Formats: sequence, structure tokens, C-alpha cells
Amino acid sequence: MFEILVIGAVFWLGYQLGCIVTSWNLRDIILDAAKKQGIYIDEDDNLIEKDNTPNVYKLFIERVKDTLYLYNNEEEFVCQASTVEELATLAKKYNNIKYAAVLYGNNTYMFVDGRVKGLDES
Repeated sequence: MFEILVIGAVFWLGYQLGCIVTSWNLRDIILDAAKKQGIYIDEDDNLIEKDNTPNVYKLFIERVKDTLYLYNNEEEFVCQASTVEELATLAKKYNNIKYAAVLYGNNTYMFVDGRVKGLDES
């Protein structure tokens, strides 16, 4: 009988520790998503303010055969498409990238709210 109580206590303790670890992981995911949206949180998890200045991302395009791949400065994949216009639309749709300076070969483009604005070639 005592062994059953010990086993039950061990399982209960493991469950509680699992809940704590999961809640901390979810907290970190939520805080990272908030920072990407421009919401800043202090060390006591209080909302400080929402920054009204737009985030301008620095991106670059890599072409492999007929497919264009969009990456950020840390070389993390953002999206892929067959045209630059599609990349702008997908970057806004899936990663909430409204404003970006994009390098593609010797050309520089601006992504503004899901549309492409071309700059002079360098």
C-alpha cells in the first residue's frame, strides 16, 4: 500500500514539474512574439508601450533555378516564391513584414505593405 502512495506522489510531482516547464516555455514564446510585433514588456511582465515606429527589416533574396528564397539578416528563411511581388505579399501575410529593404543581386527593392517599390540600380 505504501508503495502505491510513493508511486502516486512521484507521478504527481512529475506532472507538476511538467506543467511548470511548459508554462515557462509558452511564456517565452509569447514574449518573443510580442517583441516581433513591437510590444515591449518590462521584467515584471508589464506592458510598457507599443512602439508606433514601423520596423524596417533588412532582407535578401537568393535565386535557385526558378525559385526565389527570402532571408533575413540572420540568414533565417522567411518565404519563397517565383517573383519578387509574390515574396512581398507572402512576407506580409505570413511574417507580418510591412516594411523592408531587400537586396537582390545589384538591385535594391522596398517592400511596403505587401507591395514592391523598386529603387535605382546601383
